[in-house]
Amino acid sequence: VSETLSSTRSRSLNVATIVVLVLALLSSLLSSGFTCTNAVSNPYQTFLGPIGVYTWNSTCGVLILIAMILFPVSVEGNSLSEELAQSCSSSLQTHLGSKHNYGYSYWIMLLTLFLNIASLIIIYFYDHARYSKKKEQERPIENAPKDVILF
Repeated sequence: VSETLSSTRSRSLNVATIVVLVLALLSSLLSSGFTCTNAVSNPYQTFLGPIGVYTWNSTCGVLILIAMILFPVSVEGNSLSEELAQSCSSSLQTHLGSKHNYGYSYWIMLLTLFLNIASLIIIYFYDHARYSKKKEQERPIENAPKDVILF
C-alpha cells in the first residue's frame, strides 16, 4: 500500500510539473505574439500593449518558478534517482549515498526566468521613458521664456 501511494504521489507530481511547463510554454508564446504585435503596430493602453506583455511574461515567469520548485521536490521526495539506479544495476548499496545532479535543461529554465524578468524591466523603463517624454511635450508653455509667451 505504501509503495502504491508513493508511486501515485510521484506520478501526480510529475504530471503537475509537465502541465505547469506546458502552461509556461503557452504563456511564453502569447507573450512573444504580443511583443511581435507591438513591434508592427502601436496599440495604445490596451491589453495588446505593454499590459498584455507584462501579464504573459509574469505568468510565464511564475509558472517556470513553480516548475523549478516542483521538479526537485518530486525527484528528492520520492527518491527517483535511487529508483532509477536500482532499475539499472543490481547493487543498490553503491547508489544510496549519491546526490542528485540536475542537467542543463533544468538550468535553462532558470535562464528563461531571468530573461522574463529582464524583458519586464526593459518594457517598464521603455514605457516610463515614453510616458515622461509625452508629458514633457504636453506642457511646452511652462518651459518657454516669458517674452515668447507675450507674442
